Amino acid sequence: MVGVLGQEVLSVPTPEGRLVVEFRGPRTTGPPVVCLHGLSANRATWEPVADRLRHRRFLLVDLLGRGESDAAREAHYDLESEALRLARVLRALGLRRPVLAGHSHGAAIAVAAAARLNALGLMLVNPVTPDLSRPAALAALKYPPVRSLVAPSLRLFRRSLTRYMLVRRVFADGANVPAGAVDRYATPWADRERAGCLPTILSDWDPAELERFASPPGGPVRVFAGAEDRRINPDSARRWAAVLGGAFSLAAGCGHSAPEERTTEVAMVLEDLVTEICAGKQEETRYDQE
Repeated sequence: MVGVLGQEVLSVPTPEGRLVVEFRGPRTTGPPVVCLHGLSANRATWEPVADRLRHRRFLLVDLLGRGESDAAREAHYDLESEALRLARVLRALGLRRPVLAGHSHGAAIAVAAAARLNALGLMLVNPVTPDLSRPAALAALKYPPVRSLVAPSLRLFRRSLTRYMLVRRVFADGANVPAGAVDRYATPWADRERAGCLPTILSDWDPAELERFASPPGGPVRVFAGAEDRRINPDSARRWAAVLGGAFSLAAGCGHSAPEERTTEVAMVLEDLVTEICAGKQEETRYDQE
C-alpha cells in the first residue's frame, strides 16, 4: 500500500504451512505490537488501528489458513497449536517481548501465547472468553466427510455469508459496514485449499481451552468490549478482564468489530498501554543504573 510507513510483507514458513505477516511503522518507537485477528477473519481487521498509530511499529498477522497464509492439510488449530505457531514465527522474525493485541479469537491466542513470548502487555478487543459456549453443531465438523461437503458451500457462498455476518452479527449497525469490507473478508475463501481449511479451523475451536490461562499474565492488560456485541457478552468480557487483572473499557453502540467500529477509541487505549509499558521500561533502566 503506497504511503504506509515501513510496510513490509513477509512469508514465514512453519511445519504446518506458511504465515504471511505485514510490518508497518518505524522500527525505533518502542516494542512491536503484534496484531491477531478473529477465527475466520484476516489481518485487515487491524489495519485501521495501525493506520491511526503510524508512529508505532506493528506486525499484522494472517493466521494459518486465513488471509494470505497457506496451511498443510494436517494442520491443527487448537489454542495450543496456534500459540506455539505464533511463537515460532515471532522468534524467526527476531521479535522479542512484543505487545500482543488480539481481536475475538485472536485475543484468546494472545492470552495463550503471552507467557511463551514473555509479552510486555496484552490488548484484548471483543475477546473470546472461557465461558463462551461452543455451538454444538460444530461437533459434526470432526468427521472428514462432513468437512468435505461443507467446504465447497462455504467457498461458493462466501460473499453472501460474509455480508450476512458483518451486517447481522458483527457490526452494531449494519449500515456502518465499511466499503470493501465484504471483499476483504470474503476474497481469501475463494481459494479452494484455503476454503478447505475453514471447517477444520471451526472444528478445532474451543473457548474452554482458555481456562488453562485464567490468571494475570504478568504485564499490563487492557480489555475493550462493545456494548452491542452480539457474539461476546460484555459482562463476560468484564469478568475476563478482572480474572486477568486488566483494565476494562466498554464502548456504547459498538458491536463485535471494535477495531473498525471504534478505531479511534481502540487506538487510544492501545497507545495508553504501550506508553505505560515504555515508561515502565525506562524506569527499570534508571533503577538498574543507580
